[in-house]
Amino acid sequence: MQAEDLTGYYTYRSFLNNPGLVADFNELRFGEAELYLSVQQDRTITGTLSFPSASGVDRKDFMDITGEVLDWSTVRFRLSGKGRPRTGIADFHYEYDGVLSRTWETGVGQRLSLTGTVLRAKDHGSGTHVARAGATASFVAVKRDFPAPRVVPGVAMRPEALSMLATRVHRLRHTTWHLLRSVWRSPLSNTDRKEITELGWGIERPPFNDKGLNLTNGAGEDFLFMHRRMIQMVNDIYKSSGVPVIRGWRPIPGADAPQYVYTQKDDPARPGEQIMQYDAARSGFMVPPADAELLATFPETSRPTMKLLKSPAYLNFTMRALERTYTSPIELSRLSLGALGNLLEFTIHNPMHMRWASIPRDAQGKIALRGDFDFDEKWDDPAYDYLGDFYSSHLNPLFWRLHGWVDDRIEDWFEAHEAVAAGEIERTTHKGVSWFKAGKWVAVTEPFDWPESGHHHHDEHGHGDEHAIAVMLKVLKIVQRAQEPRVAEGPAAEPHERRMRQPPLNVMSFLRWIDASVE
Repeated sequence: MQAEDLTGYYTYRSFLNNPGLVADFNELRFGEAELYLSVQQDRTITGTLSFPSASGVDRKDFMDITGEVLDWSTVRFRLSGKGRPRTGIADFHYEYDGVLSRTWETGVGQRLSLTGTVLRAKDHGSGTHVARAGATASFVAVKRDFPAPRVVPGVAMRPEALSMLATRVHRLRHTTWHLLRSVWRSPLSNTDRKEITELGWGIERPPFNDKGLNLTNGAGEDFLFMHRRMIQMVNDIYKSSGVPVIRGWRPIPGADAPQYVYTQKDDPARPGEQIMQYDAARSGFMVPPADAELLATFPETSRPTMKLLKSPAYLNFTMRALERTYTSPIELSRLSLGALGNLLEFTIHNPMHMRWASIPRDAQGKIALRGDFDFDEKWDDPAYDYLGDFYSSHLNPLFWRLHGWVDDRIEDWFEAHEAVAAGEIERTTHKGVSWFKAGKWVAVTEPFDWPESGHHHHDEHGHGDEHAIAVMLKVLKIVQRAQEPRVAEGPAAEPHERRMRQPPLNVMSFLRWIDASVE
């Protein structure tokens, strides 16, 4: 058993240890709550026990949980829960001693559960409603499924935006754009590249060269512009609906961020006391733990990488260092826009996708991951919003939080250069998007996002989108064909025909490929 397997949300119930028969099972009820535990490898445990037990309700009462794992071999733990200061249960204090329930080898559908005993450590209440210290009860805490961001109240995307992003044209566009940039140099042949270019999807600025990341050709500008345009499309829908646009993370969420966040505020009905009120703007950012169920969805060789990406250590020692670099005016003032974009994409953006990726599921909630070239319409259901797949990641609410963070770095970059040499970078508008003119720090006049032909000229039957879809499927078929082993045809065979490293077909393979490409 690993710490990640214990981390998460539980339904907690405690029962009076009454050996007598009761007419109503509720007569044994001692308490019910939502338990959240964050368990670390060093045995420390933090979390909350909140009432009522429903998730994401407007108001809750909280006990703060601290404790430790006493024994990993049998998983025995001890917890202490104390009411949040200045709230209605500030005088609560309970102690818990428990174990991990046995997992039966022949059990069917068994859920991870914790069992043990609870002690009321001090009196609480007043007058005739005093609960006396010393009372004990038995408890069971049953682990809940990880709550996907889209089911967290106030986090899910607007239906109008989700409907647009779930269409095949948008899914294929995002997939085609990312995939082509990664395979353009290899294994695509000259013939493949020529054919794709004739279809309008030629990549002028691949992000890699023979030495690794190309920081001089402006490829990073394409990455930043394409996603800024996507952000603007979604923002336009939000603005037309009269609701605030999605904001990027400020800063990147901490390692112990819960999925449901409550803010302590003054209670207007009880002067001097406070209430805990649900904060949708800060909710939904919990890192899905790298538990056994999630790791099982990855090849065995990739599991150590996933565990690392989701660990507190990775956030604290790698991601925070990168965050400081990309928010530092001194560092930003030394970078061109293209260099910034390429560095952001491959050093922090891709790991962010996988750090917050949860178990991929289909529309029925079953664990399912789309194949690299499987474009069956079943994957078009909005419920398929896996953050680790180009075909689905942009439907995930966290996509817009993390890309909002990336997009904010563009403005930081501009302000950093303005502070050093005002006027060196000129603003402009490209395809209706606020951008920058080519010059000393900007390499590209027209950054590439996707071919316009066939998209904005569709008739009432959507024939323009149908054409764009057909073209993209043809492009992807060429890429799929290029994955197949080729037979050289003597000295006339094209250079670079030989198969090199496996190109990245999704975000996870991007990470593995980058490790190999920049050795």
